[in-house]
Amino acid sequence: MFVLLFLIPIFVIISGLLVYPHNGKREFLKMDLVQFFYAFVVAPLLFIWLKSFMYIFLKNELGDSLTQLQVFVIDTGFSVLSLYVFAFVVIHSLTATFNRRLVRDPLYDIFAHSEFFHLWLSHIVMFIGLLSSLTILAFLNIFLPLDFEINKIWFYAVCGSGILGGTFAFLMVWLSDPKQEGARFMRIMKLVFGLFFMMYSVVYFIFTPSFDASAGMFWWSFSSVATLAAWSLFTYKSVRAYTLFDRISDRFKHLTWGTNIQLFK
Repeated sequence: MFVLLFLIPIFVIISGLLVYPHNGKREFLKMDLVQFFYAFVVAPLLFIWLKSFMYIFLKNELGDSLTQLQVFVIDTGFSVLSLYVFAFVVIHSLTATFNRRLVRDPLYDIFAHSEFFHLWLSHIVMFIGLLSSLTILAFLNIFLPLDFEINKIWFYAVCGSGILGGTFAFLMVWLSDPKQEGARFMRIMKLVFGLFFMMYSVVYFIFTPSFDASAGMFWWSFSSVATLAAWSLFTYKSVRAYTLFDRISDRFKHLTWGTNIQLFK
């Protein structure tokens, strides 16, 4: 393990030197391939490397003098700082991509390119990423039950809050729909919600988690995903449901909402 930690920075340095000469030659997901590699491969690897060193240092050197709460606070503070740095690495990679394109094509439309990330890629990754993270925690809860008890009324309230959370999340997705001709953001998201609901249903029938607080994370997530799938179906089949979300979303739309540039033809 200790040797592996020293191999990671060596790999990063060598790969960085080998990849850098290919700047501006190829793209992936409309990002310069080299910049994508730096932002989403090198930066996460360095984050894991630093976190691992932090863990070893706290455990081996200061493990006896620190409480679990102190270790948690130190680790959380370090992680938040690293996430801020990572955010600026991504910003740099994105703006560097724009620069590479502008050098190759002086008539390049930087606004249209940035709107692809704003309207499509970022929204899809954020929603599916959050849903995937929630699902991982929910499935872990089946094998690692929570160690606390609440009465039935509070447990039903937890499940009910999942329904509210799913409704709120669906409204956020509805508001994020760029409504582009030739492409359907909501169709993609509804399909994803349906697939996740099927996944939860299969896991339930296979493992049958107990309907109590020990599996509270699973049931809260299940309620949220079931609500997302239900609203997806209702807004497709029912004009009233579709109109309801349109009316609610109208109250939250900013002044220029819906005037997005047309990306697909």
